Amino acid sequence: MKKLTKILDKVLEVILSIMVVLMVFGCVWQIFTRFILRDPSDWTEEFVKYVLIWTTMLGVPYAYGKDKHISIGFVTGTFTPKGTAMDKIFNEILILLISVVIMIVGGIMVTANAAGQVSAALQIPMQVYYSGVPVCGVLMVLYSIPRLMDHIAELKNCRKEVQ
Repeated sequence: MKKLTKILDKVLEVILSIMVVLMVFGCVWQIFTRFILRDPSDWTEEFVKYVLIWTTMLGVPYAYGKDKHISIGFVTGTFTPKGTAMDKIFNEILILLISVVIMIVGGIMVTANAAGQVSAALQIPMQVYYSGVPVCGVLMVLYSIPRLMDHIAELKNCRKEVQ
């Protein structure tokens, strides 16, 4: 499972890097066409908006997998090692449930509801954009399961140390 997350990290790093470059290109092109050519591009604003959405949907699981997400440690810093491990397990289970129920199931429903709609400027099916939510959910599950297993092992080690 650890090997899968390492591969996933590398793939997401490449994809996210490309997406950031594409957003910069889109913004520069919009500025160029608006101020130099005096004829603003029709597609760049929508393109950058949807690339940003997908960057977020892929960046959240990437940051979560790297343990770089925002967290508040002043409360959990007072826990015992066993309490910290139990808190981490609870959080992982909660994230797993949210990822499955809201992001995957809800995301598939929203994506299905978008059938037949196309974006205004790029004329791309809206399902392409909305599918970022269930993809994010699947990636969160793929990152969450090994983390949950690690935290369970950490809790077992805490119990062994107490005995």
